[in-house]
Amino acid sequence: MNILIAEDDAITLRRLQHFLEKWNHHVITAVNGAEALEKFLAQDVELVITDWMMPEMDGMELVRRIRRGGRDKPYVYTILLTSRGEKEDVVKGLSEVGVDDYVVKPFEPDELRARLSVGERTVRLERTLREYGKGLENIVRMQTRLIRKTQEETIIRLLTALESRDEETGGHVRRIGLFSAHLARKAGWTQEEVEDIRLAAPMHDIGKIGVPDAILQKEGPLTTDEFEIIKSHTTTGGQILGDSEFPMLQMAHEIALYHHERWIGGGYPENLKGEDIPVAARIVALVDVYDALSQDRVYRKACPVDKVLENMRQSRGSHFDPQYFDLFLDSIPDFQRIAAENP
Repeated sequence: MNILIAEDDAITLRRLQHFLEKWNHHVITAVNGAEALEKFLAQDVELVITDWMMPEMDGMELVRRIRRGGRDKPYVYTILLTSRGEKEDVVKGLSEVGVDDYVVKPFEPDELRARLSVGERTVRLERTLREYGKGLENIVRMQTRLIRKTQEETIIRLLTALESRDEETGGHVRRIGLFSAHLARKAGWTQEEVEDIRLAAPMHDIGKIGVPDAILQKEGPLTTDEFEIIKSHTTTGGQILGDSEFPMLQMAHEIALYHHERWIGGGYPENLKGEDIPVAARIVALVDVYDALSQDRVYRKACPVDKVLENMRQSRGSHFDPQYFDLFLDSIPDFQRIAAENP
């Protein structure tokens, strides 16, 4: 094993080093706690033997620093070497500081060797368990990514089929998710929340499944009754996505239901205002209008970006949340890149 000794008494240090090297261990020495901590952090140490009373930093503090500062390092076993063998001292070292074992000075070589044997087995077991745990974490992480990818692929394929009724494309639903995720990240959302809105936002118009083709694909102006039917896609989408226990689908429910609400009111289906509108729906309201105006449609060509932004600026603070609109303006180069990568 790689064993670090922290001992200010030269005779005890030489004696420890003699026996440890005789037992085929690799020994690193330090004459105080500060030097020992520096060497511990610089290399792989499996076991530390430290004197209790030392200048600059005593053994108790050294063990505290090892436990606190070495969390990203492999497990290390610690033995406190001390002439203080009273019960309360031993209990303090073992329970309060995190020392694994102790040896009373002057040490007996056979006792020390036995305690080293226990330490070596403990180190091997702890390090094996940690590697096994990391392996399980990697497996869980890979499975989570696979589930997310499967969810995304399923959502995009189903929504592409739906959007084709409205002359939309798979690029549209994918862009809505990517634009929304970009704004959420820029606003400081957690990575999990960003991933949720990336998958939830493409489902904003899922309620159009309940709108007849004759109305959905009508090229001329809609009648009042037809527009009411179009508006019903929000409540239909809310019903389709409602009552889920999963955060991503709960967010999708809010987006589908409220992405046509307006910041100052006057939207549908519930005439919500301001921060009463769920923030995910406010984001999708922005990016949906941007994508609709800036992309080609069967019945019209895309508007130039400057014209799109000129039109949308007039709705800052009325249709659109002003805070997220400003983040949106800062993101236009990123949106253009995303659109180019997802035609």
